[in-house]
Amino acid sequence: MYVTTYDILIYLHTVLFVYWLGGDLGVYLSSRFVADRNLSLDERFRFMQVLMQCDMGPRTALIGLIPLGFQMAWMQGLSPIGGAPLIAIWVFCMIWLAANWWMFFNDQHAMTPKLRGVDIYIRYAVILGMGGLGLMSLMTAAPIADKWLAAKLLLFGFAVVLGVYLRSEIKNWIIGFGMVRAGGDAATKGNDIIEAALDRSKVAAMILWTVVAVIAFLGKVKPF
Repeated sequence: MYVTTYDILIYLHTVLFVYWLGGDLGVYLSSRFVADRNLSLDERFRFMQVLMQCDMGPRTALIGLIPLGFQMAWMQGLSPIGGAPLIAIWVFCMIWLAANWWMFFNDQHAMTPKLRGVDIYIRYAVILGMGGLGLMSLMTAAPIADKWLAAKLLLFGFAVVLGVYLRSEIKNWIIGFGMVRAGGDAATKGNDIIEAALDRSKVAAMILWTVVAVIAFLGKVKPF
């Protein structure tokens, strides 16, 4: 049996998809214990550490799927983006991915907050780039002629929007945990903030899973 480069890319694409949904499930399950006011603060922080570890799966998948997707589309003649631009996408995404893992292992480093700020701006750029490319292609059939692929790009941009929103809720968790540490009435209010943030995050997570499932359906079935 002859295994082509494209076969390997399909395999990697599938693996990243699994890690995206699987990692998100781990984040979702861990978050319930993080918000459980009946647990000790130390226990809740341990679950927070598990949550952050699980979150690296979706982070890795989201970034890795970008160059993989463009590479596969170019190899199939579905995208005009090849050559130097495609190489640039690969290099940039690998640097971006390395930065995310560096931040994970160096959470307390002085550079980490700055890199997180840069990371958010990159995600905004991905939202505009992927979403804009998908929308323009759906409307004009250029530069991507296949509507199923254009729809995937548009939905991918929306998935990044949901991911950015979910990360914004972490700020409320930080505020809430600070109040819980203070004790007394502040602890009660802090737990309320954490639980409210979790309730909002559940809705966003369900939408995100649905969007990712639709993206996979479009890529496999190619319905239009």
